[in-house]
This record gives sequence, structure tokens and C-alpha cells, in this order.
Amino acid sequence: MSWISARLIRGNRGDIASRYSILSHVIEQGSLVSAVFAENALHVPSGQSGTLHPYGPLYNFWPGWKGLQALRKARAVIWTGGLDLQDDSSLIKLVHTWFVFLSYRLLGLKILLANQGAGPLTTSAGRWLAKQVLRQVSVALVRDKGSYDLLRPLMDERRLMLGADGIFLAEPWRSGAMEGGSAPRGGQPVIGLNLRMWFHFSNSWVPYQFARRRYNERAREPMARVVAAASAAVAALRERHDARIMLFSMYEPDVENWEDDRWLLEQVKANFASDDNVQLAGGNPTIVELCREFSELDLMIGMRLHSTLLALRAGVPAIHLAYTLKGHDIYADLGLSDWVVPVEGLLEGQQELIALASRILSDPASSLRVRDAVARIVDANGAALTAALRRVEQS
Repeated sequence: MSWISARLIRGNRGDIASRYSILSHVIEQGSLVSAVFAENALHVPSGQSGTLHPYGPLYNFWPGWKGLQALRKARAVIWTGGLDLQDDSSLIKLVHTWFVFLSYRLLGLKILLANQGAGPLTTSAGRWLAKQVLRQVSVALVRDKGSYDLLRPLMDERRLMLGADGIFLAEPWRSGAMEGGSAPRGGQPVIGLNLRMWFHFSNSWVPYQFARRRYNERAREPMARVVAAASAAVAALRERHDARIMLFSMYEPDVENWEDDRWLLEQVKANFASDDNVQLAGGNPTIVELCREFSELDLMIGMRLHSTLLALRAGVPAIHLAYTLKGHDIYADLGLSDWVVPVEGLLEGQQELIALASRILSDPASSLRVRDAVARIVDANGAALTAALRRVEQS
């Protein structure tokens, strides 16, 4: 069967890494990926660069004539990673996904929702729209048990499967590009930090990118508090551990500047302007290069979930500053729930985060715990994705 990867991803390094790993696994299993919609050949596994198609207007709702021809030649769509089935950002996103999936079904394509998350779905409109989206899907492979339980009442359970995030697959990391947690123990620890914009969503019909001033105003005061709290945590980690702090954005530069984390990290760095041990990670590394950078850390502290998942996949302990239930759910599946600090707890004081970071840094078993958890979930996730591919191909 000929597969086509069609989900639009712009600049989001976590979603790019998830797609990269999912497509690598599909190819490794012997399935044909005939085309990929992507903006950069480095965003997809080697061997796919000749089948790239640019995104079309309306977030690829119209894929362009060449993209349409590629869709007509394929037999199934693999809709990789991410979090499209939720209503806290915008109900329009669900409407868009529904109409896109309807267009694929009209073209005779089967759809595999591969390693996606779901939720929150707190409104009746959101749940109804998610149900319409799921009616178009041949198989939905979700990335955590929380998502599975949320979607089970909304679709035929025979088409619902449980897996993990696409990052947790053997390919392409079997070669060693992201295996091992190679950071040396002892000496000056290196700690990564990521922050993201939050507190701006409101279950509105209007997407954030079309009402940025209103959404930014909603987030202004709480995000100022997040920056202040993160800066206080950095100061404490510098004093207690003489740690070197690397500030990582999970967005590629100059792609979707309104989504980029860098402006928040620049505010943190401004509070340590004369301290060379607090640095902004620069350049524009490929996904493989970024993962190698993560593998050199002793600890990652991340607000964006994928900043922590990439670190864990590299064998590096990671604390998630959780802002929604999705982080709690995925960490629970990994058996690492005690490494989650709610962002509200960070705002109330940094003692919990600093104490947890200190425990992890001082415990040699932390890295072994990560490797055991990741090895277990990688094996299960690979088997689940292979089973999902075969189920769609045989349907």
C-alpha cells in the first residue's frame, strides 16, 4: 500500500521529530511512503527528499495540483503525531481537521491517525466535532492512556489502539543518533530549560493566530510570573550546583515567530546577562543534531512536552513543567509521574522543582530509570504502530 504523510507542521521541532520517527518506522517495516508534505528535506527521513510537496493554502486544505495528484495516487494517509483533537485552543481547528479528512475520504483514501494525543475536550461542541473527525478515521493509534480513555466513548473501540508518542520508536534512533544519555556525570552539570507560551487559550472559535493581541493580553501577567519563577529556579540551580544552563526553543527560528519560545528564553537570559553559564542555544540544528545536543545534558526541565520527551528518548532525565493533563498522562504511562511539576506549583514557589532536580542529579539510578522506561515503551510502541499499519492495509 502507498502511504502519504499530509499533516501540516511548521517549525514545531517536537512534531517534526515525531513525524520523522514515525515515517522512519513505516519505511523500516517495508511500507511505501510515496509522498510527504513538508517544507524541508531534513524534516523527513533520507530517501524521502524526492517526494516532498509544499503545503498549500488554508493550512493545506487545498494541497495544490501536484499535491492533489500525489493524494490521488496514494491509498492511505498517515496523520502523524501532534494534538489536533482538542478544544482549548480553537474549535475551528477541529472543523478544519474534519473537512480535511472528509476530502481525503472523498478521494478514496484510508486514514491512520498515528501516535496522536487528544484533549482536553471540555465543550459539547468540541466533543461532537471530534466525533465527526474520528468517523473518517480507519484506525486511531493514540499516544497515552488518557487520550485512549477520552476517545473511547467517541468512536468504535475496535478502531482505537493504544501506543505512545512517535518519538518513542526504534527508528531512526537505532543507529545511535539519539541513544544513550552520553552526558558525563560529576563535575559541572548541564541543565536544559524550555518555556512556552501558555494561559492564552480560551475555547474560542477564533484561532490564536487570528486574534494574537487579545490572546497575548490574556497571557501577559501569568507569563511574566512564569519567566520570573523560571529565572529564580535558574539562580538557585546555579548557586546550589554550579550548573550550566542551556535555554532551548522548541521552534525553528523565523518560521512561526508568534509560536516561537525564544522571546521567553531571551527574557530569562536578560536576567543573567553577565553570566556566561546561562546560554541561549543558537543556530538552527536539524532534528538529529538537536537530539544529540539533548543527549549531552545531565537534566532537562521543559514546559513544552516534547522538549522533555526528546530528552528522555536520549536517555536523559527530564522534569516536565505540566500545563495540561497531557503531560501527566504521558509521564504516567512512562512510570515517571514523580518527575512532573505543575506550572502552577512553579508559580507558587520553586522549592519543589529545585528539590526534585537536586534528587535526580545526585542519584546515579536516574539515568537507568529513564533507559528502562524508554526501552519498554519503545518496544510496545513499535509493535502497536506496525499493527496499526497492517490493520489499515488489510481493511
